Amino acid sequence: VEKIYGDKIRSYFHYRNIELHYIILAGGEPDKRPLAVDALVDKMCEYKLRRREPFLAIGGGCVLDICGMAAAMYRRGVPFVRVPTTLLAIVDASVGVKNGVDYCCGLTNETYKNRVGSFYAPCACLLDNSFIESQDERNVANGFGEIIKLALVRSIDLFELLETHGASLIKSRFEPSPSVPDGVGKRIIDASIQIMLEELGPNLWEYQLERCVDYGHTFSKLLEMVPGADIMHGEAVNVDGFFCCVISHLRGYINMEIVERVFHCMQALSLPTNSADLNSKLAWQSCYDAIEHRNGQMRIPLITGIGESICVSDLTSEELDRALILMKKFPHVM
Repeated sequence: VEKIYGDKIRSYFHYRNIELHYIILAGGEPDKRPLAVDALVDKMCEYKLRRREPFLAIGGGCVLDICGMAAAMYRRGVPFVRVPTTLLAIVDASVGVKNGVDYCCGLTNETYKNRVGSFYAPCACLLDNSFIESQDERNVANGFGEIIKLALVRSIDLFELLETHGASLIKSRFEPSPSVPDGVGKRIIDASIQIMLEELGPNLWEYQLERCVDYGHTFSKLLEMVPGADIMHGEAVNVDGFFCCVISHLRGYINMEIVERVFHCMQALSLPTNSADLNSKLAWQSCYDAIEHRNGQMRIPLITGIGESICVSDLTSEELDRALILMKKFPHVM
């Protein structure tokens, strides 16, 4: 963001005679740590930010997480405005009230994804889809990992839009293109945000732990935390999502025709559908982690059709092993 938009942002405030104070934060998953929150709070203290003064958080999902947590902590809560700059952040991090950072425990020497965080809402969220133009194709595809998740659990119409236009939108980066009808990109983003609002709105503080939007977020957490793993959040969510499709098939919830349809759509979106790190140990440990995080039950979302889902809490290690075997029969591109 600094490299591409830094001068423009500074010029915007200079033109309006506004003295700008800012901090540049690294925006990768390895940087989403308590130290980043401390650095931002230090900057707030140096500036002497007042309790009702909002600050702008401009960046991708990791930066927005860091800023949201700092906003919740500083003076027990100051207002902040989210400005997401990636497709994934626009459809995911921009919605809801959760903020969090990964935490390395000094006693276990293990790093836990989003283990420390807060429920704290921004005072506003400014969406500008033109930011997507600055992303490379892998990052745009990464955003589709969260969009196809929403399609699978809530909307066959959205899924069909992804089947028809998703690959072209990745190539065009949501800019006008002869290969995509006008308004389709905005329609996909708007539909994704609407689904998130409908699902999160009545359950902002997650008193109800059976949530269809947790689809793709059971096994992906550990996949992302494997040391040295070259996998982005939306990619890990997609691997998890396809694994859950296979589990749904083995349970008789969906037929193989649906599994293959989902697989081909994911492949067309340049998303990974398997990972060398997805093995029996990681899969079963993910289920244990889900039990801890979801208050004593797995509550794992599975689809019963495209656009329909249920939550289950009775997966067995034998089921997971059979799903892993079936996963190997698909021509994955990793």
